[in-house]
Amino acid sequence: MKLRLNVRLFGNRRNALKTLIVSNLFILLIPMAMGLFLYAKVEESLEKSTNRSNAAMLEQLRLLLDNKLSEVDNLTRQVVFDPKLDYMLKISDHASSADDYQFVEFMRDKMTRYRSMTSSFIFDYFVYFARSDKIVKADLLTDSHTFYSTYYTFQGQPYEQWKQGLLTGLHKVSYLPVASLARGLNPMASIETFPKEVIVYVKTLPVSSPADHLGNFVVLIDVDQIKGMFAQLESASHSAIYIIDNDGQTIMSTSATPFPGELLKRMEHTDAPFGYKLGGVDQMVSFVSSQKAGFKYVSITPNDVFMQQVNQIQTWSLGLFILCLIAGLLAVIAGVYRSYKPLQKTVNAIMRGKRMSGRPSFDEYEFIRQTFEGSIHEENHLRSTLTKQTPFIRANYLSRLLHGHMDVDVSAENEDSLRFMDLALISDRFAVVLIQIEDIQHLSEDSEQQWALARFIVSNISVDLIKPPHKGFPVELDRERLALLINLQPEPEEKAETDIRDIVQSLYDLVSQRFKIGITVAAGGIHQGPKAIRDSYPEALAALEYRLILGKNAIIHFQDIAGTKQHYYYPLEMEVQLTNFVRSGDADNVGKLLDKIYSMNFDSGGFTPELGKCLFFNVISTFLKIVNSTNTNQQEVLGEDFDPIKAVFSHSTAEGMQLKTKELYETLTRTFNVERSDHRTQLLQDMVAFIDRALDDPNLGLAMIADRFHMTPQYISTFFKKNQGQTLLDYITNNRIKASKRLMDNRDLTIAQIAQLIGYNNDVVFIRAFKKLEGVTPGKYRETIAPDTAVPDE
Repeated sequence: MKLRLNVRLFGNRRNALKTLIVSNLFILLIPMAMGLFLYAKVEESLEKSTNRSNAAMLEQLRLLLDNKLSEVDNLTRQVVFDPKLDYMLKISDHASSADDYQFVEFMRDKMTRYRSMTSSFIFDYFVYFARSDKIVKADLLTDSHTFYSTYYTFQGQPYEQWKQGLLTGLHKVSYLPVASLARGLNPMASIETFPKEVIVYVKTLPVSSPADHLGNFVVLIDVDQIKGMFAQLESASHSAIYIIDNDGQTIMSTSATPFPGELLKRMEHTDAPFGYKLGGVDQMVSFVSSQKAGFKYVSITPNDVFMQQVNQIQTWSLGLFILCLIAGLLAVIAGVYRSYKPLQKTVNAIMRGKRMSGRPSFDEYEFIRQTFEGSIHEENHLRSTLTKQTPFIRANYLSRLLHGHMDVDVSAENEDSLRFMDLALISDRFAVVLIQIEDIQHLSEDSEQQWALARFIVSNISVDLIKPPHKGFPVELDRERLALLINLQPEPEEKAETDIRDIVQSLYDLVSQRFKIGITVAAGGIHQGPKAIRDSYPEALAALEYRLILGKNAIIHFQDIAGTKQHYYYPLEMEVQLTNFVRSGDADNVGKLLDKIYSMNFDSGGFTPELGKCLFFNVISTFLKIVNSTNTNQQEVLGEDFDPIKAVFSHSTAEGMQLKTKELYETLTRTFNVERSDHRTQLLQDMVAFIDRALDDPNLGLAMIADRFHMTPQYISTFFKKNQGQTLLDYITNNRIKASKRLMDNRDLTIAQIAQLIGYNNDVVFIRAFKKLEGVTPGKYRETIAPDTAVPDE
């Protein structure tokens, strides 16, 4: 809404607002532009300072390492220019003892003395004599193979590779890349501590004619010493430092990432420092060259680290810029607000909640005022709609109370919530009454509309019958059941119980007598406290269940059934007696015994619905035992997919269950009676005689005959076909057609009249059946027996 109002506001007063806003923004932008200019200068100065600092540290590293490499040069000059060295290089492995002693003197007098001239920067050094295959170091004289096996070599290099690459290879002056140092094959031969990695310096001997290649002078430089020099620069700038020789080979680096070849080419044509992207990250590259060893010292630093100070200044500047911008915009807004003081009138109009009338004015203030008034009108409409939903909200609240989802709350804090739902509770004392609508046959029709009307009648009468100081609240539970929450005034218990009984009795009499609606009313006990409703509701349900005992259309109070007994009477002897009566076909005694069982349990009073269901379940269990033990075909007797347990318990009263149980037992008993041939013959004769007498009855059929002989339709159908040789329907149709032929002699009767006389409601059905059996219609048949006076089919 604010965006829409602002658009209209700017649209109607473009000129005035534009001038005011532009002037304020111009004042704001002048110092901000000056700040941006100063920031650019500061950033440039900091970047140059960072470059100088990084270059100075790299130059310091070069000076330190060059100084250390001078130590290697001094040692090399002392060894390679020794007067005896050229002679010793030419001694073969078959030399005399005097020549061999030359090596001992060289080791003792020269190599050991040179050791005092070196620092820990040089880990070790030795001379290899190719013709005699000897290695001489400060404290050792041995052949190359013994040296390899006993002392140390390079990790991962077999003897032949190590000898060919280091001892016999041609090296004018070479610094080899970092190599991992390893002990010899016999690690227990020496306990000397040595570094993990070394840089190897190799010079081919003799110096005067290296092409003769009579040996090599080898110096091992401790890499840890060099890394110590790198530590300051590496920790300060988080840089990756590389040492590159003239051939572009990486002698040493502090990073596991290989040095890019294209970066080396760029270094040859570009001055340091310069930007470069490595591994997807912007980097700053600085380098210096060393004339002493021909090395290039390269520092590769991530831009985030290299420009850390610049970025920090940038962050602070950006934050200050945003702060100034926000403060300036707030100042602009404040100025615009002061210029538009009449907006206070619009706000007052909105607060008064006047309705909009007519089209919106083109004046921006009037437009905003009318728009907000329209919003207030919509809010009022929404409140009105919410008020219409109050009955549904109240019904939901009462239902939650009834089912125990919440407790009764009559505190002052809950008063507003109750008032919103149009509820006013007088106390936390309640009794629950359940009303079961049994039938509405006296209303116009059995439809959902009529059921709703019945619930409306019962609900309103219930509330009207509850007089002050009590109050009642109806709740619809389902189509046939309502609950009445009676809120009782705190008073003596006896008076409240009397009032509830009067209310229940009046409700029952008025609804059943005046409106002819059958109901069962069940009342729970009176309870008090937050759980009053949830305690009374289960009692009302238990009382309503008791209609299984008392039957429908009754008044049941929970207090009246609280002392019911907890056992029923159906001893084993009675079950055996019932089984014997059934198997002997004694239907009369079966019925009398079932009536006795019912009377002894239900007529004595104090019998719970649960026990009643258990009793009928046991009686039906006896029925199923008889069927199973006698191998009786249950489908033939009761019908396919017939469930006797469901059939009995489909009734809601004990009386209905008893009648259905007796019907099932009578059907089963008659099957045992019929199985005897004399009874089977007599039953068939009785059925045939009954059919012949009732041919003119339109209702004659399987159901009517089953009801007449107290047997199931399925059993009647199977029995008749088995003993008569044709289905019951075919027998009835054949006899009716025979009777119609006899009636056709009477010319005063039409075909339709004859159809009615033999039990057909529709002459069309009669004509179809006649033609199926005789091959011609009744009219054609009548022509064949008396052509002159034939009556056509009607």
